[in-house]
Amino acid sequence: VLTLGVGPSFAVRWLIPRLRGFYETHPEIDVRLSTGGAINPFRDDWTCGILLGDGNWEGYESALLVTTDLFPVCTKQVAARLTSPSKLMREDMLQVSHSPDDWSLWLAAAGVKPRGKVQGPSFGNYAMALQAAVDGIGVAMGLRPYVEDDMAKGRLVAPFSITVPKKRAWYLVYRPFRRDDAGLAVLRAWLRDS
Repeated sequence: VLTLGVGPSFAVRWLIPRLRGFYETHPEIDVRLSTGGAINPFRDDWTCGILLGDGNWEGYESALLVTTDLFPVCTKQVAARLTSPSKLMREDMLQVSHSPDDWSLWLAAAGVKPRGKVQGPSFGNYAMALQAAVDGIGVAMGLRPYVEDDMAKGRLVAPFSITVPKKRAWYLVYRPFRRDDAGLAVLRAWLRDS
């Protein structure tokens, strides 16, 4: 049994759709997901966790999994109205409450200076904001790997080519005494290759 603490967005948007492949190659390992991430702290009874950050957590070792950048995503219908980045100001810009700077970082890189606060509903995590974008509610800030599947299937598109580094990445995090855990080694290799 391997207990993995993971944030709901990473779990729903990337990990769970790929778990079948892990189970097919490693049926001997029972992976149990527990809610972790931006809001819930790492628990000592977990084998490991996946966290978004800079890779430095006191008392933990970490292995880089994936870096990310930010870019707006929306449905094709909404994208048809976005002939320039400044047109975003006429749309609902979906926000994630624990990442309030995402839109300002991207807008600055695109040369757009909003008049006042960015308008649009706020969601508790990326998974909810991205689902709202899929449902045509507005434009969400996309992050790789969260949006890869939706973009591949045409549910979301990136109306602009401008991307901005998030300056944080996802890491596999674990206590040093777990370093030689056989299940952790298998999971770490699978995540690195996925």
